Amino acid sequence: MATAQESIGWEEIAEFLTSGPSPEQILAFRPSEVSQMRASELLQKQNEGPLSFEEEKELDEFEQIERFMRLMKAKVRIKKGQEPRYSL
Repeated sequence: MATAQESIGWEEIAEFLTSGPSPEQILAFRPSEVSQMRASELLQKQNEGPLSFEEEKELDEFEQIERFMRLMKAKVRIKKGQEPRYSL
């Protein structure tokens, strides 16, 4: 379970990766609705004004997770002989 200091996104990624996903499941991975809604909420709040330190940290974690999953998907596509698309 995620702590107050830990992004719900990292918790999801850990759960997903420890489930032993197949390459196809990695390519099909999408963040949960809860994570998507939270990231959208933080982006909207950022557009309206400055975020708190904790909110900035949380948004940074969502961005790190996105980059990590794009890399994972690109690696899977390369191994399958496909062109990497770099999309989450």
